Amino acid sequence: MKTPPMSSSEPRRILVPVDFSKSSLAALQHALALAQRYDAQLLVLHALEPLHADMLIDVTQAQRDARAAAHERLTKLADATKRVWPRTGRELRTGHPVAIVTAMAKRMNADLIVMGTHGRTGFKRALMGSVAERVVRHAPCPVLTVALRATLTRTDITPAFKLGKILVPIDFSNIAKDALPWATSLAARFDAELILLHVVEKFPIDYLLGRQLTDRTIARLMKRTGAGLERMAGSLSKSTGVHVSAVVRTGTPYGEICQAAKTLGANLIVLTTHGYTGLKHVWLGSTAERVVRHAPCPVLAVR
Repeated sequence: MKTPPMSSSEPRRILVPVDFSKSSLAALQHALALAQRYDAQLLVLHALEPLHADMLIDVTQAQRDARAAAHERLTKLADATKRVWPRTGRELRTGHPVAIVTAMAKRMNADLIVMGTHGRTGFKRALMGSVAERVVRHAPCPVLTVALRATLTRTDITPAFKLGKILVPIDFSNIAKDALPWATSLAARFDAELILLHVVEKFPIDYLLGRQLTDRTIARLMKRTGAGLERMAGSLSKSTGVHVSAVVRTGTPYGEICQAAKTLGANLIVLTTHGYTGLKHVWLGSTAERVVRHAPCPVLAVR
């Protein structure tokens, strides 16, 4: 297979935040495979959260001990990675993980962040939040998240990232199409199939029309969008040389995206995120963040 030329959608500098968990190791495996495939620089970063004052401990000494322990673990992990990929560096910073990761991404002009996510849901997520979801929201570059449920094929840092099928949700907006350069680049590099997915969303008001009329309306929408998606797939395949197929489903976008990834056997989901913050994020939420939380495979969120 001929290697495609580098473009702005192909990473030259990859940032990998690690907290030494299993999901961090999975993320590092993915990042290493990408760095080798794209001949990219790799930076392994650990953000050490500052300890808070406590009358029962010497905070200063405890912070020194924590930093020394983190430095030892980071050095060991980075050195092991460097033996596989010499273009590997390491950074240890103290501060809130989200702030450290986004600031480092800007400082090194990262093209991609690859990080693990614990995939918490329900009360535990509400209590603890998700560093990965907040990085997706604030990062200056695309973010590839690897959930804790991702299966490690090895226990070391040997690259294990293989792509057979890449799922790309499309709503025909220009923003959604921003995911296509990254998706086609990865498909070309890994000789993978690209699957374009459009979800015809059912709103509660649809049911006021009655079951029969609603079903006919949905059927017409699926037929029309299916034809448009097929044309897009054909055009994309012709221009890139990548095998592209099209799928149309109906339901809730994030739910259907995750279900399609599972049933179609996708190894990666590539989608765009609006990056809403503040009240707008509270009101509108984010399909990308929900997919990051529930997807059965890694998710690449393109800002």
